[in-house]
Amino acid sequence: MIELLAITDDPVAPPPPLRLVPAGPVGVVVGPAPEGEVDAEALWNRESLLEDLMDERALLPIRYGTRVEDDAAAAAAVAPRGAELAAALDRVRGAVEVSVRAIAPNGEEAGAAVSGPEAQAPPAAVGAVHARLAALAREHARHEGPETLRAAYLVDRAAVDGFVAAVRELQKEHRGLSILCTGPWPPYSFAEPR
Repeated sequence: MIELLAITDDPVAPPPPLRLVPAGPVGVVVGPAPEGEVDAEALWNRESLLEDLMDERALLPIRYGTRVEDDAAAAAAVAPRGAELAAALDRVRGAVEVSVRAIAPNGEEAGAAVSGPEAQAPPAAVGAVHARLAALAREHARHEGPETLRAAYLVDRAAVDGFVAAVRELQKEHRGLSILCTGPWPPYSFAEPR
């Protein structure tokens, strides 16, 4: 049993214990399937592997726990979608995912008013935050969640520092929101072909 970690079009073999299984125009990075229960350490170890791979090649991360019997099964699972996966790799090449979450103070609902000199209703503030960050990204994806804003932005690697600086400016401009920026991450939110 092996675990599928990522799709790539880089033909260079990843460091052991990972391997690259050719699958048409792309390859599948595979590794030994972890045994035992999943814990935080196992998840962080996998994340670390993906981040190391991301530093050296374009990749589309595969959902944790995706396992197949052997290399032939890995290639068979990916090869039929090879062309669309290659296009998706082109879309994310040279970019990373940066996640941003914003919440209203004291867990207020998204429609509640915010007081203070920079006061705006959270929906207006969230719209302003998202619009500014979306303009700095290649693509964006908004996700459902308890926050007033939960979004992922596909940002050029060279532009990450500028993106983070923009988040800091937005934190100052919209003190009625608590804004958290994390990353850079592998492009999880952009891994599926369009």
